Amino acid sequence: MNFGEKIQFVRDKILSRKLFQIIAFVLILALSVFLFIMARTYLNMEHFLTYGYLGIFITNLICCASILFPIPGEAINIAAGAIMNPILVALVATVGATIGELTSYLAGYVGRKITLAGYWEKYESAERWMNRYGIFSIFLFALLPILVFDLIGIIAGSTRYPLWKFILACFIGRFIRCIAESYLGFGFLSSLPSLW
Repeated sequence: MNFGEKIQFVRDKILSRKLFQIIAFVLILALSVFLFIMARTYLNMEHFLTYGYLGIFITNLICCASILFPIPGEAINIAAGAIMNPILVALVATVGATIGELTSYLAGYVGRKITLAGYWEKYESAERWMNRYGIFSIFLFALLPILVFDLIGIIAGSTRYPLWKFILACFIGRFIRCIAESYLGFGFLSSLPSLW
């Protein structure tokens, strides 16, 4: 059995099984809940600023890795933009956020037909957006904080949307959002002396 046949065997005999998909989805969701609880309980977001760009990366990674349980990370990007290079803050935050958002894609990929209790109406709406606008919908959901990005990530994974397109659209949308947040902090800091 060559490598390609082994991959096909795993795909056909393990990954396509409903029980495996349910267990994988539940484990990913449980990890998300765990990250949410840990972040709310033990992490002082301002403390991460003392770690510089690494702290910004980790904060955005954790905030975006939690599926359907929002952990606000925007404040750290705004604060970091006030005291660090706003372009580098946005770039590091975007890389962390994009990697973190892969959890929703993975959840959709392995939990293909699992519905999300309490989110079904939003899921259907996001699915319509995905079917109609494709890559633009991923970009828009990554850009606007009022939209639940995890839903579009789950849909992209469940429909086997090309991963590279998902990453590209997510990165561009998050970068624009992160640059706006970091320059908001930069602009706020520079305007403080004029307030006195």
